[in-house]
Amino acid sequence: MGEGIRRAALLAAIGFALGACGVVPVPFLSEHRGLTPHPTFKIGAPYTVKGITYYPHIDYAYDQTGMASWYGEAFQGQYTANGEVYDLNQLTAAHTTLPLPSIVEVVNLVNNRALQIRVNDRGPFAKGRIIDLSRRAAQLLGFERNGMTRVRVRVLKDESLRAEALAQRGIISDSENPVATFASVPEIAAIQTAATPAPRFFVEAPQYHVAAGPVSTQEDADRLRSQMIGSGYRDARIVID
Repeated sequence: MGEGIRRAALLAAIGFALGACGVVPVPFLSEHRGLTPHPTFKIGAPYTVKGITYYPHIDYAYDQTGMASWYGEAFQGQYTANGEVYDLNQLTAAHTTLPLPSIVEVVNLVNNRALQIRVNDRGPFAKGRIIDLSRRAAQLLGFERNGMTRVRVRVLKDESLRAEALAQRGIISDSENPVATFASVPEIAAIQTAATPAPRFFVEAPQYHVAAGPVSTQEDADRLRSQMIGSGYRDARIVID
């Protein structure tokens, strides 16, 4: 039984309701279990969990809304489905069918916060949930305490292709992609209006580009977003830089 399926079985058994930056070559030792990551690019064969069969496949047009949950300590330091090591302080996620790794943009539709996140695991296996995030991602998206939130998940094709190429070389991330490196609360945030990965503020008209920020705290970012909405930019949202 593969690592992803073992993880699924554990999820079912305990009824879990909660669910790049410098080059990181192999080996990289987990501080929790001493495991050595062996990242690979993986699509995988169809598999069945709790009576439902999932069919992993490449889908660069993936763009779905649904519920997100998060998973944390119970899986800390364990292998993910593609051979990486789960760290609840990194920006990673589990998905039932996307290739591993994939890079997705996740937007919390409750507060409009957005993050780019690395998908490197399988799950969630609960009805109605479309993605299972790390605890750090849940913190930055503002739903750690609630446990779940409604999100939009969109695959970023170019970023995913780069992550795939690196994984095929046994590399987790590179210096041009700060997707999976946050370990503490960021000090800078920016505002943007469109569902794009760039950390800027965009007006709908394509010839205009308006930036607001950076700001030093999350509270200031929320306040600035409210001001922008009041000024007529209804799609303004917070993006962590």
